[in-house]
Amino acid sequence: MTFAAIDFETTGYENGATNDPWQLGFALVEDGEIVETREWFFRSVRTPDAPPLMEQWESFAPALIGRRLVAHNISTERTILRRTAPLTKWGPWVDTLKLCKAMYPKLRDYSLGSLCETFGLVPQMEGRTWHDALYDAVACASLATFLSGS
Repeated sequence: MTFAAIDFETTGYENGATNDPWQLGFALVEDGEIVETREWFFRSVRTPDAPPLMEQWESFAPALIGRRLVAHNISTERTILRRTAPLTKWGPWVDTLKLCKAMYPKLRDYSLGSLCETFGLVPQMEGRTWHDALYDAVACASLATFLSGS
């Protein structure tokens, strides 16, 4: 199975601000293996020197459009992509959070980090950790692969 695991890091809604993406992580999985990883940074209060999201559309959109998209709790990723390009057909979507809750209903914690620790899937990426979009996308890809039995 081929899919793209994605994760956005955002500015949040603090002080009435809009929830704008500042980093997108991408991990492409083919036949149970991560074959490509990429990341993009977008202009925000966190990354003022990065190009705006729409200036990078031609760089990141082809990696996502027409693919099965996997995310852990897809609401943020789906909302950002729909807001960015409302006429684009995104997905189909797979939510690893919903899958884990259905497959393992008795776990205490369904956060991505906790699930990866539970199943021995914590990524080893020097200089990166949780809430880095690339790290989280790789973790999500590993979790989705594990859940699919690949």
